[in-house]
Amino acid sequence: MEERLARQEATSEELSIAKEKLEDEVSGLKQDVETFDLNLRKAEQEKQTKDNQIRTLNEEMARQDENIGKLQKDKKQMDQTIKQTQEALAAEEDKVNHLSKLKTKLEQNIDEVSDVCT
Repeated sequence: MEERLARQEATSEELSIAKEKLEDEVSGLKQDVETFDLNLRKAEQEKQTKDNQIRTLNEEMARQDENIGKLQKDKKQMDQTIKQTQEALAAEEDKVNHLSKLKTKLEQNIDEVSDVCT
C-alpha cells in the first residue's frame, strides 16, 4: 500500500510538473497571440494611413493633370498669338520699307523740281 501511495504521489507530482509546464506554455502562447493581435492592429492602422496617403496623392495627381491640360491650352493660345503678332510685325515692317522707299523717291522728286525751278 505504501508503494502504491508512493507511486500515486510520484504520478501526482509528475502530473503537477506537466500541468505547470502546460500552463507556462499556454501563458506563452497567449502572450504570442496578444503580440500578434497588436501587430495586426498596427499593420491595419498603417494600411489605412497608406490608403489615405494614396487617395490624397491620386487626388493631387488629378489636379496636376488638370492644371497641365489648362497650361498646355494656354501655351497653344500664346503660340498662336505670337505667330499672329510676328506675321503682323512682318507686314508692318514691309509697309515701313515701302513707305521709306516712297519717301526717298518723293524727296528725290522734290530735289529735282527744286533744281529745275532755281
